[in-house]
Amino acid sequence: MAGAAPRPVFGRPLLLLGALLALAGLAWLGWRLGAPSVSPVVDARPALWRMEKDGRQAWLFGTIHAVPHGERWLSPRIADALAHSDRLMLEVTGLEAERRSRATFERLGHAPNLPPIAERLDAPDAARFKALVAATPSAFHGLDGYKSWAAALLINAASSSGLDLSAQEAGEAVLTERFAQEGKPIEGLETISGQLGLFDALPEADQRLLLAQAVSEAGDAERLYGDLHEAWARGDLARLERQFLAPLSRSPSLRRALIDNRNARWAGAIDAAVSRQPGTRFIAVGAGHLIGPASLQARLATLGWRIERVQ
Repeated sequence: MAGAAPRPVFGRPLLLLGALLALAGLAWLGWRLGAPSVSPVVDARPALWRMEKDGRQAWLFGTIHAVPHGERWLSPRIADALAHSDRLMLEVTGLEAERRSRATFERLGHAPNLPPIAERLDAPDAARFKALVAATPSAFHGLDGYKSWAAALLINAASSSGLDLSAQEAGEAVLTERFAQEGKPIEGLETISGQLGLFDALPEADQRLLLAQAVSEAGDAERLYGDLHEAWARGDLARLERQFLAPLSRSPSLRRALIDNRNARWAGAIDAAVSRQPGTRFIAVGAGHLIGPASLQARLATLGWRIERVQ
């Protein structure tokens, strides 16, 4: 088929991207939100690091953007770090408002005169996409007016809508609520427009790789999320790297745009912010940024930070 996407060459990172990176998680609108559980039992112990440089300290935490309802990940170690932190630094602020309004997503994601989704896919994936539309027209219909990256994220969201997950009980929401209640400052490393703009700036060939991947993995969301969540909950960075970073590295332009370049920018911004303002920061970013040789920790280490994993 002329103009169709090439077959994906990098495994299955898109669902993992949505769970590990805030910018892709913006479109996961199918997550069911509910009241947090009050169970005191800690079910998960995700990774946490302490950072020190020139007598200053900060904490670095890897989030996942939705967790099973009722899961307790706020361990005594994390709670203690929060209690001794003066301000919160996230990938981006305003995620929940954007998930509700989709204003920035809709503004950037639409374009006129686009070819139908099926024409942007090769024959097998076009057939899969048509089957998805036929099976659940309310979820998969009306995507032709979206750019390929936006359609990919919406397909990913629709495919995951049956999972019993909560964004309200995950890292960004819980941390934001806690710091807001205590009147402590909250700041973002990026803007929502800037984050989604990274997708929008991808070459069409890379966008179509994401689109083809979203279609091909649409029926496997439960298993993919389960594998990812187990690794995150155990703080198993090696497993996260195998699941997410190694496959993504087979598409170097995607990895540079979505991971490596951002880690480098963030390291500089964090170093400058901590040097400029006194106090202790609790820094929470998607766990996909805290794995591999070009991780955020590795970038910070080159700037003189001593980093120790404490959970």
